[in-house]
Formats: sequence, structure tokens, C-alpha cells
Amino acid sequence: MTSGRDIYIPILADAAWLTSDGAFINGVQLAVENLNSEYSGKGFTIKTAVIDDKALYETGVEEATKLAEDSAVTAVFNLQNFDVSKTTADILAQGRKLTLFPYGAYDSIFTKDNPYLFCGVPSFSDLGRSMAGYAVDQGYKRIAVYHNGKQSQEELVMAFELELLNTGTKVVDYVPSIASENEFDSIYSRWQALDVDCVVISQYGLERAFEVLKMLRSRDKEIAVIGEPIFNRANALAENIEIAEGMVVPSTLVIEKSEKLKTFEEQYRQKYGTEADIWAVQGYDMTRLVVDTAIELDTNDPDKIAKELHDPKGYLGIGRHIAFTKGGAMITDVKRLPILICKDGIFK
Repeated sequence: MTSGRDIYIPILADAAWLTSDGAFINGVQLAVENLNSEYSGKGFTIKTAVIDDKALYETGVEEATKLAEDSAVTAVFNLQNFDVSKTTADILAQGRKLTLFPYGAYDSIFTKDNPYLFCGVPSFSDLGRSMAGYAVDQGYKRIAVYHNGKQSQEELVMAFELELLNTGTKVVDYVPSIASENEFDSIYSRWQALDVDCVVISQYGLERAFEVLKMLRSRDKEIAVIGEPIFNRANALAENIEIAEGMVVPSTLVIEKSEKLKTFEEQYRQKYGTEADIWAVQGYDMTRLVVDTAIELDTNDPDKIAKELHDPKGYLGIGRHIAFTKGGAMITDVKRLPILICKDGIFK
């Protein structure tokens, strides 16, 4: 059990990456402020801090080990590189720390029925199925898939192609890497010869994702493009507003309008001077998920909170219902997962 009556939720991430956009950490900080105000009479103090792994594997493992051994930690938000989080998930779970992955992690992590691990977004397989459903609905027939070979991208595109079986829509080309502009010229020529009418871009790494999109748009401004949610980052979109116009991505949240959501959006606007995006909502909801559950149970014990999060009734956030499978994957109705279209630098 954690010490005292503190509920301490550190955020384990590359600090430079986390703060470059700021939406998620802003949502967390607003939640902490509201929760400390709402629950001031309950005897709990809610705290958070950014634990910087500097995007380094060794540092990430070292910091996760410290958190796993820290009795003050109730839960950890793990926003590390997926290759790092594949290791640190086990470290944190062995330390009996409630560990949430607000931006996701490899699907395989959530197939082991580990009671301490929870995914805060739909699985990559769910995202792939959602993207395939959209492609079929739009009438695309011949699709080229670019993916960079990461396990998460393989999980996504495998589910994407399987969902296309017996639909009349098919993948006609896979591209696992693009070494140069010259190589892309030959790839694009092949796509023209194959009569490709839609390109799927599944790339781990935001900067590289937009580089690939830029190469494609420099050859064809009109072809349909379906991307994974990595493209939906406000700062990056502002810098790539022209090439992103018209592309689509699946949302990672099924958000329904509510008074709680409206109140949050107004608070966020007043505090930060900008509109709350889905990652701001995610930061707020993930924090309240842990703390509201802890307060309801009157405990900061990760074991008890983790057990409650597995309750089938789930948790009602500010604009959505959150529930998890036995293994900690987020339960998602793929058919309700919105497809967002980029217009004027905003996916909506």
C-alpha cells in the first residue's frame, strides 16, 4: 500500500515530447486541481509529477524501476516509447503499481491477464478494423499500405487487411520502409500502375509520419489518405496544415456531449487559452478514473483500485464510458469509433 493518504500518479515519459504539445499534461493538471478541491474534506492529497526518461531505453527502465520500488506511488501513467514500455510494463506490474497507458502500447501486453495493466485507448487491432470499415464505406477498392514494421503497426495493418476479407476492397501493395525521395518515386509509380485509390499510413514516430505524408502529397494532392491517430497532434498539424487537409484518422475516444464535458472544455479554455483536444480529455479522464475510484473505495492501495477497475460496470468519464477486458485492453465498439477528417488544421 502507498504511504499516508496521498494519491501520487507520476507520468513516465520523454518530457520534451510530452510538453511539446502539452494537451495531455494540461488535462492531468486540471484534473488534479479539481480533485484536490472536490475532495479536500476526504483527507486525500492528489499529486502528479513528470518523470523524464529522455527517450532513452536505459533511463526509462531505470526510472520505471525506481517507481516500482516507491511506496508513495499509487499509479503510473506510462507514455514511454513502445519498445521501452514493453519492458517497463512488467517492471511496474511486478512492483504492484497500477499502470495505465493513455497513448496505448503493444496489443500483446494486454493479452496476459496482468491485473495491474490498463490501456487507455482502443487497441491497434481495433483501430485497424475501424480504418478498414471506413475504407469499405467510402468505396475504395485498391489500397496501398505504408507501415514502418513496428509491432504496433503490424498489429494495426494485419487487422486492417483481415477486416477487408470478402468486401471487394483489398490491399494491393505493402511498403515497410522508404529510404529516400528517389525510392518513393519508384514506389509511387508502382501505385499508379496498380491503380491505387487510397493510401494507408501507419508510422510510429510523428515527424517521420508527416515526412511520408509530405512525399505523397508532393506527387498527388487528391488521393485519399487514411492515417493512424499519431497524426492528430495539434502542434504538428499547425506546421503541416496544407498536406494534412482532407486526410482522415480514427479517433481514439468515443466522446459524447455532456454537461461534464462542457464544463471541462470551458475550464480548459479559461486556464490554457486554447481549445481542449482529445488528448486533453484523455489526461483529465485517466486522472479522474484513478482518483474517483480510489476515493469511492477510501483507499490509495493499487491492488484494491486495480481490482475495481476490472468491474464490468466500468467508469463514466466526462464524455464517455470506460471499461476494460480481463487483460486490461479498453473495451471498444469499433463501429462507434469516429473517423475524423482534417479541415483547416483540425481533425473533427
